[in-house]
Amino acid sequence: MFSFWHEMTRPQKRFWLMTLLLAVVCGWLYGAGHARYGLFDVDEAIFTQATIEMRHSGAISMPTYNGEPRYHKPPLFYWVQDVAMTVLGEDSLYAARMPSVLGALGTMLVLGFGVTYLTGSRRWGVMSAMVMGLNLSFLVVGRAATADGLLNLTSVALALWVIHVCYPGAQVLEKEGHGPVDANLLSARIRKVAARTAYQKWQWLVTGGLAGLGFLAKGPIAWVPAATIVLVVLVMRKDRREMWQRLAPVKAGLLAAAMLLPWLGLLLVQHGVGFFYEFFIVHNFGRYAGGMGNTQSSSHVYYLMVLVLGFFPWVFLLPKAVKMLLKGGIRRVRRALNGSEPTHALPFLALAWAVVYIVFFSFSQTKLAHYIVPAYPALAIIVAGLLAQVPRVRIPATAMVVGVVMAGLIAAVMLVLNPLLLGLRAPVLTGWLGWLQAALNLEWPPHDPVAVAVLALPVVLDHAPYVIGAMILLCLLPAWLMLCRAQRGGLEAMALSWAMCLGLIVWGVVPVVWRYTQAPLADLASVIAQAPATTPIIHLGMHKPSVLYLSERPFLKLEKPLQLPDYISAAETLVLTEQESVTPIVTELAIKGGAQVLGQRCKGGYCLLVVARPGLPADVMSQQLPVTVTQ
Repeated sequence: MFSFWHEMTRPQKRFWLMTLLLAVVCGWLYGAGHARYGLFDVDEAIFTQATIEMRHSGAISMPTYNGEPRYHKPPLFYWVQDVAMTVLGEDSLYAARMPSVLGALGTMLVLGFGVTYLTGSRRWGVMSAMVMGLNLSFLVVGRAATADGLLNLTSVALALWVIHVCYPGAQVLEKEGHGPVDANLLSARIRKVAARTAYQKWQWLVTGGLAGLGFLAKGPIAWVPAATIVLVVLVMRKDRREMWQRLAPVKAGLLAAAMLLPWLGLLLVQHGVGFFYEFFIVHNFGRYAGGMGNTQSSSHVYYLMVLVLGFFPWVFLLPKAVKMLLKGGIRRVRRALNGSEPTHALPFLALAWAVVYIVFFSFSQTKLAHYIVPAYPALAIIVAGLLAQVPRVRIPATAMVVGVVMAGLIAAVMLVLNPLLLGLRAPVLTGWLGWLQAALNLEWPPHDPVAVAVLALPVVLDHAPYVIGAMILLCLLPAWLMLCRAQRGGLEAMALSWAMCLGLIVWGVVPVVWRYTQAPLADLASVIAQAPATTPIIHLGMHKPSVLYLSERPFLKLEKPLQLPDYISAAETLVLTEQESVTPIVTELAIKGGAQVLGQRCKGGYCLLVVARPGLPADVMSQQLPVTVTQ
């Protein structure tokens, strides 16, 4: 039974053992430990709550959130999450994150298989999957209950399929020498050519199907990698007409539209044209051109900084890989793109894919770190092309030194993280923290009341940061130096040590972050859940879907304290707000009259108030919420 194992060479055994270990590690990284921490606001909780409301209402065309249609995203994520909840239950955190887990593991599988199929190199394929799976940005997306996991899967599948359509490989009917050709061999070749022609004739069906799924995952953004590849091919190749006929974009587009018509038709019947304005104008064009108020940066080089951390440590191999790729100049690029072999064209198309995607989002007015993750498969292909040649390729000294410095900085931060968090509790920073504040011109304390409340707590991240820092210094750094010096075993050691660091982040750091930032909201949500069904719930000046998810109580959202008195009509009303808003609320209620705060509970920067109208009966919640502030 295991005779095939004994027939393998030693390098083959090492390759398959590494592949098996990679599969086990990635399955553990992405599929385990979800019950150790709850859903994070805002995205995880709002996606999951929308699916639950869709299940209860039966309106599969468009989920609702807090009773209102959620036009922000297409429905594929909700449908997959619905199936997972049917199997595992609505309260299962594994069900909530299952679409992203499947999307992440599926992306690695499709990328590895696709690269192997296109290039004929199993090592290149496995290296692509490894680089894709073992980076922090993709891990965050792959474990979060958001639509980005399915976006990555559908976009990479469509992009690789388009490359396959454009570059099917060398023709099977070729003239061998100048001698006569055997009749049977000629007939077999003709049959193969006919079969390939028939196969290519119907390839647009797969293209259209993948395009339709991509739109259902997260909209037209799923088409950007494939569209970039098509544009490069049509610009660089001489046989543009043949490429156009082979791609059949009109037929594929019509098929994708036909896939969307049933959903769009049902959407129009149930909700009218609101989806088209909200989704396309507000949440796509408006988010890109005007910003949505939740951007993380306004800098055009923001995503280069994201790559340094999010694509660590593979980012330091990119300069060498790109330099090797572009050696030979434009002539080499044209020759590769005008040939028929995908092995030669793939890395250049991947480079165009990554550059266009990252540059496109660099000019977006709304910048979030996960926006460029769909470019990571292309970066993985480029880096894996270099790693497939390891240990024959040496990494330049500059890249080696930069990698060492960056790894040392990350290790230092991990080793001092707990003392750092304790030091940040002080209202005035002193010592080396004061020096950093002056050097970086940081404002202290921060304006965010929630951040201030969290930092006021004795936050301790257990021993995970110390272990991560030690592993980087003792394992990752030596492995990186081995890899740079083209020594055997360096790549395997670096991949495994970084995988263990990622595992410690998932199992040791993330649950503690949730405990300090999200658990206070979960505590207040449990109080809301115990309130009488007739008690109105108001969220004032904040948006925390996890409270709705945990309490199962719909709410009215208000923006400013001055609006509150006009909406107090019941004997008791629960008001969820940030702690800094309590004083303005009390002031506005006193000015307008007719209501007052009878009880409150504050925790982690958030407060739950009992606002009552004098003279009306049933002071139920005010007895449960005395006027106390807890940290």
